[in-house]
Amino acid sequence: MAELDDSAAVAVVGMAVRVPGADRDLDLFWRHVRDGVDAVTFFTPEQLVGWGVPKDLLDRPGFVPARAVLPDADRFDHRLFGYSPSDSALMDPQQRVLLECAWAALEHAGHPPVAADGNRVGVYVGTGFNVYLLDNVWPNERAVGAAGGLGVIIGSDKDFAATRIAYKLNLQGPALTLQTACSTSLVAVHQAAQALLTYDADVALAGAATVAPPTRRGHLHEPGGIFSADGRCRAFDAAADGTVPGDGAGVVVLKRLTDALRDGDTVHAVIRGSAVNNDGARKAGFTAPGPTGQAAVIAAALEVAGVDPDTVGLVETHGTGTALGDPIEVAALRQVFDSTRADRAPCALGAVKSVVGHLDTAAGVVGLIKTVLALTHRTIPPIAHLRTPNPAIRLDGSVFELPTTARPWTPVDGVRRAGVSAFGIGGTNAHVVLEEAPSAPPRPRRHVPQLVLVSAKTAAAAQDSLDRITAFAAGTAPGDLADLAYTLRTGRAGLPWRAAVLTGVPDGEARIRTVDATARARGVALHLTGAGAVTGNRPNYDADPVYRRTVDEGVALLRGHDLAEGVRERGDRLLACVGLTRSLCSRGVTPRALAGDGVGAVAAAVVAGVMSLADALALLRDADGPRVRLHPAALPLHVDGRPDDSAFWRAAARRPPTPTPPPDVQGQVLWIEVGTSVTPHLDDLPPLPANRHARLLATVGALWQLGLTDAWDPVHDAGRRRLPAPTYPFAATRHYLDAPGADPTTERRH
Repeated sequence: MAELDDSAAVAVVGMAVRVPGADRDLDLFWRHVRDGVDAVTFFTPEQLVGWGVPKDLLDRPGFVPARAVLPDADRFDHRLFGYSPSDSALMDPQQRVLLECAWAALEHAGHPPVAADGNRVGVYVGTGFNVYLLDNVWPNERAVGAAGGLGVIIGSDKDFAATRIAYKLNLQGPALTLQTACSTSLVAVHQAAQALLTYDADVALAGAATVAPPTRRGHLHEPGGIFSADGRCRAFDAAADGTVPGDGAGVVVLKRLTDALRDGDTVHAVIRGSAVNNDGARKAGFTAPGPTGQAAVIAAALEVAGVDPDTVGLVETHGTGTALGDPIEVAALRQVFDSTRADRAPCALGAVKSVVGHLDTAAGVVGLIKTVLALTHRTIPPIAHLRTPNPAIRLDGSVFELPTTARPWTPVDGVRRAGVSAFGIGGTNAHVVLEEAPSAPPRPRRHVPQLVLVSAKTAAAAQDSLDRITAFAAGTAPGDLADLAYTLRTGRAGLPWRAAVLTGVPDGEARIRTVDATARARGVALHLTGAGAVTGNRPNYDADPVYRRTVDEGVALLRGHDLAEGVRERGDRLLACVGLTRSLCSRGVTPRALAGDGVGAVAAAVVAGVMSLADALALLRDADGPRVRLHPAALPLHVDGRPDDSAFWRAAARRPPTPTPPPDVQGQVLWIEVGTSVTPHLDDLPPLPANRHARLLATVGALWQLGLTDAWDPVHDAGRRRLPAPTYPFAATRHYLDAPGADPTTERRH
């Protein structure tokens, strides 16, 4: 099999969903897909009337009281995104859901949801028709009058779906709202992939959301029409008579494959190619499917991908379950996939609409996410409700099969590949060719304590996040904990309510506290003493590249010298003190002042840049006082003497350490004692662990909680990978304008 060009491939590195039956839970969504669990809900007349559905509509023949709905679509975490309650209630719920999905998808990718300036992150999204504006907002004259015309437009117009995300998350690549009806989100995936390959963006979000208010929970069935008579979507079944509307959303995060592999991203699947076209006038009517256009877009996507159709093992179809659409779709597929290869393995068809209903603009991206999950789990999922294949669908002699139960996915020619289709009313078709992710090479991993950081906008959300992250870390393989810690430190927003968790420390205690403005104003000082037991820093040496580099440099400088025992001990104390201080600084601790006495004063001079480590060790080694090159201090240095006097440093090198900082430092700043281990002098600290590396990390965590640390030196991140981890626990509250005559308690009871 010919090698494909990875430079033209795009990686799916993050995903987020809001889907009926599983809400935000990707794992639960996969289990429902794997087991064929239907997420459609049926409603009573009392519920529908309470939501404002006209009673005369309920009484009409053919009315079906069913829809696949999202729980809590009327709720939104306005605090996280900085919206007022009134603006939140005015905003299209589809755009609110999409904003939360964008945040969660970036976190799932291990990328910070609020990006740093200078980024090239693009946004390609769409939404369904804003029925909430018609049914709920316009009739509320008080809310419309208070908001004004522009306020209503800003909160309601589709045009702002992408730019709202870009503004709130500081994403500075292209931000485009796309609309092609049912194919919107898969077209968005295609456009996002193209932007990556043409270098318009380095990271791209793609997806869509469709959410209708409770006033639209139900539909009218018409024979031969698009909507089902019994509220079930029976794709490719003999009893298929239409689809079921649903609410949902999905967003994927994409990167060029070469970049994702270089950057240590988790690659969930690879987009090998994609294509978009339109039926034009080659069909019976504007809303009718067009087999010629469908076949052409699939063939084009495969050609772009450079993929042999015979190697595709699954096609996620548009699969609406309509009497007209299903046979036409299979006929179009056969034009592309029918094969003369004798050993051609069967190609399964999939239809996520049989599980979650027709999610309109979000249908394509949710089908894509379902297929990515199938590739990840190496499983061909079933088509729900499939009992007897539709006789109008001609499968005899084709490569296609209709799976009724989940089965292992056997690779073809050593690889698993899939296609995903979405066809919009009006004729815009999209197809994406997917391939399983490349295998990650094994890496050696040390099992050492890790600092896991958690932050949130509120104390309650922080506690929720802490509980979920702690449970997740407990189930994470020890060798992956460093990657988890890296992901949560670099791939999350730094929010005010914080907790720091140490892994691998028995009886460790994590407390939630908020960033302290007073503490930040005071800053932190480091008092270097060199005091403490000389032995016991092997954990720091093994786990910390900054500490290890300092010790290795010092040992090399002392090698070959005949040292008295006292001099060797002072040298060990100096190296420990300098190494630990440098390690703290490399983890974002910027001291307001450095203080010290004895060997600690010399260590402070090294850290402040007054002298080199080589000169400091020479002071300890040579009692006659060598020549020492002194430089201005790069950090505020508090010592009991003149830093520009060599005689002072020769004397300091022989003085015993003192455990308290000088009077001009005490009380003005928070302070940390650095001897042969680290001892923070901070309020409300839990007991410190005995392991010295864990003790250092606990100190960094406590300072981070107070808001006293910055970004870590990248040396700590060498070889790290981003892992999927629990995303933000949105603390949503109800912000909703109810339809006239609706009983708001009805929605809360549902």
